[in-house]
Order: sequence, then structure tokens, then C-alpha cells
Amino acid sequence: MIRCAVAMVLLLCGPALGDAYLVEDGRAQAEIIIAPDPPRTVRLAARELQTYLRKISGATLPIATAPDRRVPVQVYVGRSRHTDDLGIAADGLKDGAYRIVSGEGRLVLIGRDTDFTPIEPWARSHSHWASGQVLAQWDALTGARWGNPMSRMYKEYSGRAHDFGKPPSERTDQTDTIHVWSFDERGSFNAVCGFLRRLGVRWYMPGDLGEVVPARTTIPLPEIDETVRPDFPMRRFNVRFGIQPREVSMWAMHLGVRDPYGVQVAHGLATLTDRREMMDAHPEYYALYGGKRDVRPEKRKRQVCLSSDGLFDETVRYVRTLFDHYRMDVVSVMPPDGFTAMCQCPLCKGKDTPDRGYRGRLSDYVWDFVNRVAKAVAGTHPHKKVLCCAYGAYTLPPLAIEKLEPNVLVCIVGGRRPTSDRPEEREAVGELRRAWLEKTDNPILIFENYPFTNRGWYLPAYLPHVLGESINAVKGVSGGEDIWLSLIHDLDAPGYNHFNVYFTTRMYWGGKQQDVDALFNEYCRLFYGPAEQEMKAFFAWCEANWRDMSKDKAKADRALALFAHAQAKTDADSVYGRRLAVVADFLKALKDRSAQLAKERKRADVPEMRMWRDAESVRIDGHLDDDFWRNCPRRAEGHLKDLRTGRKPALATSFKVAWGREAVYFAIRCRDAKGDAVNVTTKRRDDPALWMGDCVEILLETEQHAYYQIAVNPAGAVCDLDRGAPRDGWYAWSAQAEVATHVGEDEWTVEVRIPVVAETNDPLHQVAGRKPLKSLPWYFNVCRQRVREDGTEWSAFSPTGEDGFHVPHKFARLYER
Repeated sequence: MIRCAVAMVLLLCGPALGDAYLVEDGRAQAEIIIAPDPPRTVRLAARELQTYLRKISGATLPIATAPDRRVPVQVYVGRSRHTDDLGIAADGLKDGAYRIVSGEGRLVLIGRDTDFTPIEPWARSHSHWASGQVLAQWDALTGARWGNPMSRMYKEYSGRAHDFGKPPSERTDQTDTIHVWSFDERGSFNAVCGFLRRLGVRWYMPGDLGEVVPARTTIPLPEIDETVRPDFPMRRFNVRFGIQPREVSMWAMHLGVRDPYGVQVAHGLATLTDRREMMDAHPEYYALYGGKRDVRPEKRKRQVCLSSDGLFDETVRYVRTLFDHYRMDVVSVMPPDGFTAMCQCPLCKGKDTPDRGYRGRLSDYVWDFVNRVAKAVAGTHPHKKVLCCAYGAYTLPPLAIEKLEPNVLVCIVGGRRPTSDRPEEREAVGELRRAWLEKTDNPILIFENYPFTNRGWYLPAYLPHVLGESINAVKGVSGGEDIWLSLIHDLDAPGYNHFNVYFTTRMYWGGKQQDVDALFNEYCRLFYGPAEQEMKAFFAWCEANWRDMSKDKAKADRALALFAHAQAKTDADSVYGRRLAVVADFLKALKDRSAQLAKERKRADVPEMRMWRDAESVRIDGHLDDDFWRNCPRRAEGHLKDLRTGRKPALATSFKVAWGREAVYFAIRCRDAKGDAVNVTTKRRDDPALWMGDCVEILLETEQHAYYQIAVNPAGAVCDLDRGAPRDGWYAWSAQAEVATHVGEDEWTVEVRIPVVAETNDPLHQVAGRKPLKSLPWYFNVCRQRVREDGTEWSAFSPTGEDGFHVPHKFARLYER
């Protein structure tokens, strides 16, 4: 917290109302009045008002339920019989809107406030969910074997879930926990925060270090009548009140976020279909790939057949149940994650549109299903909505549907793209929104993945103008946003992420033409103090050059130098110096990258391969007998050498590589001694035991990301890792690859299709990159490990000369033409 005596801050409250004061010369002249049994967020709002007025002035205003006429001024927080008597109500104040109104001897801070009550069955904890109790109740209720959408409800409550509903005296948790739900409506809390902002309070970052609190011994009663409405009804960040620290939850509430209950966004069909009981009973609901239904027990995400009449009927019943029982307003029927390949059954044949490219190849197929479900449920629930995200292979609007059903909500993943700062990218994002708005009369929603700083994101993409202007651009056409940011038990990389969260949430409240520069300039002035101008220069350089810093040492070093100038302007022990220290901590990775660039990799001596093209006809079955592979030219074929010496290995390994419709294909043939059984150490996915036996590895460094690792053993078990993430995040990534193997008498073979996406909006899934060209190649290696009792053999297409495969500067070049 910083306390500053600034004369100009007196102007923030506007004119005073006569000679009345909330605080005069450090003495309380007012009291805070709430109802005898108010909603919980009103009680919290009153405490926050009391706390911050004390921080500002040193005076403590008492909290009471009835006015004491000996006290000159009453501050009414939330609805009570006293505000009713005054004729001041929260009518029409939706979605967190609030009103601040004063009169003689009074100030009213009011909005709509509700206490959320969860509907049974819901999970109180992970162990409660794992016990099966919730699913047993759900099955008895529905007579079905669906997944339950309330499996993580406990994460939305800030106290111990088994204490929910108990009076304070009976709670087992007697700490300073705030005991609110993220779904509580808290208009009066927003009113308190709005009033405190008028006094000069700012919450830039969680905790005391992120606060700006002015020092004022006198606070007049302002003359004011102001109603403030947010620009979007939904303002959802993934701040889970039940798992984040108190200071992070409080920070989110101070910023005015809103997580409306009953609005499902991502991958709703996954919840419906993810149980083994459903797969066993109805395999026909699942996609057919290579003649087999996608119900393999080792798979994490199973895909569906959207032409199945049974799945359609099941989905309609499921949606209606969520509307009726859980009183949801919006139910997602979005397919499971990683839906890149359409079902191959006869009913689905011809329903894709591959000529539209990756982002549109499944649009007609997916949105036809969504539209049919919406039409079916409209008759029974005309005021409810069905939602699907425009995402991945169904990002583009469908061509076969002129207008979506009136009850369909579209949520565009990447509908604003806060890091797309080039004019052509901004225009492409705008064109995508315009195209969807032609298909619906409803406001669109927007889903964004903000940078995953705990997954290797290190570039200082401080983009105030892109953030601000992109939010202004969607005001009036968007119903709100669902933002996913890496917030774990603390704020990962607070020197970077706090800015994204603060700037985004405050842009949600400024009206269609909110002044981006005014908001940014105030931030730099109040948060960085004497380093204001230097930090503005640092931000400006980052906004213009951040994309190049991973490859251009001069630009990275210039950013670091500008930041060093800012640090030089402050005392390291001051509040400003400590704030800069959290930015410096984030920039350590950029310093490391600069050091790497100083030792620029020399790749002149590595091999290269020009891949073949048009591989989409290949059937992934592990046999390598397609005509495509038989006719593949020699230039698209590689042979592995001994890893250390580069000599011909004892047992040959060859591979072919090709490109086809946003995917890279590999066909790998591993020769073995006749009669020598392969060494298989696991059949499970992402099991490190895989490396105790035989395997091949594909290592891919795209022009966007360095690098991915996909390992496959003879049984078809896969370990796929993002080596660009910190070690504890390697396995969070999934290549979504199609993999098949075949074991013969004297060889085993691997066939792999690895989907590639040009957009990086979902860094947890699929390879991010564009088709590699000679002018902008990828770097790769194909490696083999063969483990026997008498030793282990290693070979690679580009030998490393070392004992391991993971030597990126030895990766070979790969391009299509």
C-alpha cells in the first residue's frame, strides 16, 4: 500500500455538500449503515469501506444497522428499510451496476445484491467428487449416465465448502476468509469500490504492494448522484475464489469482475460424454476413426459423432435437464477439446468443408448440430440459450446456415486477440466478428487465453493500446468475455499479468469511447511514481517490438536498458522500487534469451529435409502401405545415424515426412533383428516408463515455438510434452496427434499425423506454427531408442554428438518448398 498526500486528489470527489464530512481532521463524522441481515457481499462491502477510509484518514467509521442521530452523516451501504424510506432503490441496476447518491447528512452506495445458493447435487471438495456421491445422486435424478457440470463448484466458494450456510459461530474455518461465492451479485460492493476510486484508491495488483491509497485527514460528504453501468454483463476471469488466496479474490472483486451463474462456455459435450458408462452403453455416439469408435480408455478427450440421432436426443434431454434442475440460462453444446478430425462413419461423410482450410473445415458440421439442438429445446425453453464456441476447425461461420436459431449464442475464441497488434491481424479479427454477427441477432461472447506465463511465456507484451482499443471495438456487439489466465495459488508473473488483468477489467467500465491513454498514463504515474516517464518509454518500446525480442538481441537489450533506466530512478526499498522488482523478476527470462542470442546457433552443418505434400489421403493405421508413402520421393526420406558418432547404426531406421491440410505426417520404419521381441514398458499415455523401453521421438521446433516432443513406443503409447514450458508444465500439453503402430517379424512401424494450428490462442493443445517454408523453416529431429539387456542403442536423423536427443542447435531444417 502507498499513502500519498496529493492536493489534486481532493478534486476527485467533486464538490462537497455543505459543511458535512465523513471524516474531519482525522475524526469520524459518519457511520456506515447496513440492513440487520444483509446479503453477505453487503456486509463485506461495509467492512471494505470502513477499512479503506481508515487507511486514508486514520478514522474508523462504525458499522451499525440503525442510524444514530448524534452522528452527523450516515453512509448507507446496500438496501435497507432506511434506503427504502429515502426512495432510493437498486431497480434497473443489472450486472453489477451501481448508484452513488448523496443528500443532506447522507450518502447511499447501492446496487443489486444476491446470495447465491448452490443446487444439489454439487461437489463440496475434490474428495467429495472422487467419492462418487455426487454422480450417484445425479444418476438417480436423471436416470442417465451423464457427467455432472458441478464437479468443481467448491472452487467458486471462498470458505470451506462444508461450512457453507452455517452461521459464523459454527464454522470450522475461523480465519479471515471472506465466505462469498464468485456467483454472488455484488452491486453495492461495486458502489463502495467506485466511491473509493473517486477518493483516489487504486488496486493495480493483489496485496498491499499493489494498492494506491491517498492520505487525507478530511473527507467531505460529496454532492453526487451518479449511476455507473458496466459495458458487458459477463466479465469473467478464471479467479476461483475457493483456491486462490484471499488477496487475489479481493483484487478481482475490487476490479469489478462478474461471473454470472448458469452460463456455460467451453466444451459442454465433453461433460455429457466423458463417462465410461456412457461409452459402454452407446459407442455409436462417438466418432469412428480407422474403423474403430473413439472410446479408448487411455484417451483423455474422446470425440463424438454429430450425425448420431441417439447423441442428438441425449444432448437435447441433457440440455433441458440443466435448464430445469440447475436453472442454467446458457448451456454449452461445444464439442470436446481437440476436435480436429470429423467422424468417418457413413452418416458424417461429406459434411465437412476441407476447401475452407483448418478454421472452417468442420464449421458446417458442428454448427448444424448446434442449430438443431437449439431448435429442439426452444419449444420447451424459449428464454434459454444454447452456446457453442467458434474455435479451432469450426472457427469460421457456417456457409449452409443463413441465420442461426434465435436461441444460439456464439462465443468466438480469439474474438478480440489482445496480442494481435499488427493492422492486418486486427482487421482479420474484426472481419471474423462481423461475419458471425451476420449469422445471429444475439450479442456475441468472447473467449480469450491471456498469456500463460507459467508455461514459458516470457516476452514483455505490454500492449495497453491493443488491449484498450480492442475492448472499445467490441462494446455494443459483445455480451461479455471469459478470460483464461494462469492464476494458480498466487499471481504468476505479477509484474506482467497484473497489468493485463487490471487494464482489461477497468476498460470494461468506461463506455464505448473510453480514453485508453488517460487510463494508461494514470497507471504509470501512480504505480511507478518517479519512474513514470521511463516506464512509459519501456511500455512503448515493448508494444512496438515485443514480437521480435525472441530473435533480435538488439531489441531485447533495448527493452532491458529502458527498464534499467526506470529502476535507476527509484530507491530499491521504496514502494516504487519494490513494484519494479516484480517486473524485473518477470524480465529474467528475457535476459536469459538475450544471452542465448549472443551465442547465436550455427546450423550450417545440420541436415535439411524437404517434405512431400498432399498427405491428407494417408490412413493412419501403422502399416505404411498407402500409395502415398510408396510414391514419396527420396528427398522426403531420411535415415537415422548413430547418435554420438554419426556412423551407420547396427539396425536401420528410416522415415518419410509430408505435409497435408494443416498437419505434418511421419512414417517411421524401425528395423529389428528377426525374432527379437520389441521392448514395450507401458501401454499408458504420458507414462514416463515409456523411456525404459523401445521408442521413437519426434522433436519439433516451429517458427512460433521451441519446442515440442512426441515419443511413441511399439504399442502405440504416446508421451507428448511441451519442452518450452517449465518442467512441471511439460505434460499439460497435448499434440492431439493420430498415432498408429504395427509390429512385424523384423521391424516395427509408426504412422503419425500431427495437427498444426497457425493461431496460438490455446497453447495447451496442438503444435503452433504455419507450414514451414525454405525462407522460414522449422527445425526437427527424429530419434530412436532401442533398449536391450546388453545395452541401449540411440540414433537420430541429425546426430547430436552427445548422450541425449535434446540438443536444439543440432536440429535439422524442415520445409515444404
